[in-house]
Amino acid sequence: MQIDLSGKQALVTGSTAGIGLAIATGLARAGASVTLVGRDTARLDAAIAGVNRTTGRDDATGVVADPGTAAGCATLIEARDRKSVV
Repeated sequence: MQIDLSGKQALVTGSTAGIGLAIATGLARAGASVTLVGRDTARLDAAIAGVNRTTGRDDATGVVADPGTAAGCATLIEARDRKSVV
């Protein structure tokens, strides 16, 4: 099945490894602009670089946050609001 997500934005939590990273990569391959979310800066940076390298894109971004906490959710919402304004 071929899905075209060009012009769409995707937010993937838990995306620095495993299934979350595979989902983020698949969405980027389908054309979505992907924002990865992770709790560790180094792992998040590596995951972003991997998605960009694997898909031949350069627009994957990331947010360091723990969406399992209220503070992490606030950080994530604030980061997404800033991105949608730009």
